[in-house]
Amino acid sequence: MQAELHPFRLALRAPLVTGGVPVRFRAGFLVALNADGLVGWGEASPLPGWSQTSLLETEAALRRTMDGLEAGGEAALEDLLDGLADTPHARAGVAGAWADLRARRAGQTLADRLSRDHGGDVAAAVMVNALVAAPEPSEVEEAARDAVSAGFSTAKLKVGAADPGVDVERVRSARAGLGPTAELRLDANGAWDPATALDVLARVQDYDVAYCEEPVTGIEAIAAVGGRSGVPVAADESIRGEADARRALELGVGTLIVKPQALGGPDVALAIAACAREAGASAVVTTFLDSAVGVAHALHVAAAVDAAAPRGRAHGLATASLLAADVAKAPAVVAGTMAVPGAHGLGLAPR
Repeated sequence: MQAELHPFRLALRAPLVTGGVPVRFRAGFLVALNADGLVGWGEASPLPGWSQTSLLETEAALRRTMDGLEAGGEAALEDLLDGLADTPHARAGVAGAWADLRARRAGQTLADRLSRDHGGDVAAAVMVNALVAAPEPSEVEEAARDAVSAGFSTAKLKVGAADPGVDVERVRSARAGLGPTAELRLDANGAWDPATALDVLARVQDYDVAYCEEPVTGIEAIAAVGGRSGVPVAADESIRGEADARRALELGVGTLIVKPQALGGPDVALAIAACAREAGASAVVTTFLDSAVGVAHALHVAAAVDAAAPRGRAHGLATASLLAADVAKAPAVVAGTMAVPGAHGLGLAPR
């Protein structure tokens, strides 16, 4: 087995504020594992202001793993993955490339390979939500109306970066643009304190909000807000691993947001989704402003999650259009759905 790292830096078409931090580009590494004439691909790209490990720390962990593979070969992979537990982005890159390579060897799509141990048939496509981040209420209404016209049945509105009163108007505008039947989700990225979160959610609960992701920061705080709010809550950034996911479920959080590239790879993401399913909660798979490689991984994980769940929900995968350039052509979004590539493995390879 041969291993390679390929650094990338991709500009966004426009800055995206997430967690109070404007993101203007995405930087990271693609991991390539080459064996038997086949190449598996993974992505490792921490996000400044969000990730607990930096790009330099991620690169150092990846290079140590590359050295370990050179010395121990494929037989050393499982132990090497165990050693990456504290650097989840590096683990996601290696675990993702390894999963892609194994699926290609088996002549299967990655989704079929992942769902093998979780039951169910993989659908040809998964539902995805539109992302609305326009700052002005009038722009929000227009963007929401455009999403419905494009075939989306679910939209997620970024909140928390504006004055709470403005956000209330933005939510009202989003519902007006979506109409009465489309699902509306909010994502505060932990920007509010508990009092602000409860105030805003109380003022928007009549707009039929499905849930608010990370109204505050921390599992216990999110659950406490959820217990007092008429709007359900979801845990996202506060979930750093399976233990956090289980704690959120124990405290009554009804939706877990699962980011394969941020949590450590497809295997970790599927384990967390299984915890949610066992608890009667929902798991929504999302990208991490990934390149096409990360988007494809999240898509295959979402398809495997849906195969095991009786009622799938729209996943947060439609983010490739936010990038001005990419490492490969990402799976297309058509009428609010994203088709699962039928080729072996990920179904794409970087240029």
